[in-house]
Amino acid sequence: MQKLTVTPKDDSKRIDLFLKEKLAISRKQAKSLLDAGRVFLKKKKILMAGWQVQTDNVFEIFAPNETIEKKSPSRKRFLKIYYEDADLLVVEKPAGVACERTAQTTSSTLVDDINDYLKRQSGSPHNYLGLMHRLDKGTSGLMVYTKSKRANALSQQFKNHSIERQYLALVHGRMGKAEGRIQVPILKDPTNPRRQITASKNQPGLPSAITDYQVVERYPNATLIEATLQTGRTHQVRVHLASLGHPIIGDRVYGQDDGLNRHALHANFLAFHHPVSKKPMKFNSPLPPDLKALIDQLRSY
Repeated sequence: MQKLTVTPKDDSKRIDLFLKEKLAISRKQAKSLLDAGRVFLKKKKILMAGWQVQTDNVFEIFAPNETIEKKSPSRKRFLKIYYEDADLLVVEKPAGVACERTAQTTSSTLVDDINDYLKRQSGSPHNYLGLMHRLDKGTSGLMVYTKSKRANALSQQFKNHSIERQYLALVHGRMGKAEGRIQVPILKDPTNPRRQITASKNQPGLPSAITDYQVVERYPNATLIEATLQTGRTHQVRVHLASLGHPIIGDRVYGQDDGLNRHALHANFLAFHHPVSKKPMKFNSPLPPDLKALIDQLRSY
């Protein structure tokens, strides 16, 4: 690990140019260090190449082959558990919390919360935790993790789409149809790595993406719907609803900034067969308080 202190002559310089000059590397190599999460300022990961350095900043830079000591910030979140045995853990992910750590993660994750909980239960770190599926950071709701490798057979149920997953979503506008099916392929947006886009139905070679929806309640300028996934593509519910002209409220990527701290999407139902006992399992999660308050506000209109 190498430390670099910013002097007055480098004040307000872009971090990628600062690293290029101080480390005698190319600008591309500097950006690779940032993208890989290997540049820190006061334990905070710096990811943006355009970040402006300030006098007396002290940056810690880890080489690509160096191990970074992972020190998660202190957490006071309550972990809501719906089910636990030796093989599985079903929990609720709060909105704004990532479900796992990546190179771009700058705060504690749901996995950190779970590992803390398991350590408190046994007195020692749990040696295995398997991620079966993902929820976007802004989405709240039910998630299942495996606690043993034998339970990873659950992944087959995700692959063959026998898992039942439902979401509650608040969307812009009054939806006309009471129910329907959106069957449009989804692929990455070549112009924006953060986005997915719908493709033409006759575009060959693309995996199918199917979302069924049903209106739960209509408001003057919004609709509460229940969406059921028949497939599991990245951002599927968000992209499909936006393709109908009804983006999810608060979705800054596929809709607009509505002043919310999250998009109004909640994974409220999860059903599968236990991968070891084969017992059918079903879980329901009520809407979180922030979405309940938003619904009360929409009803008042």
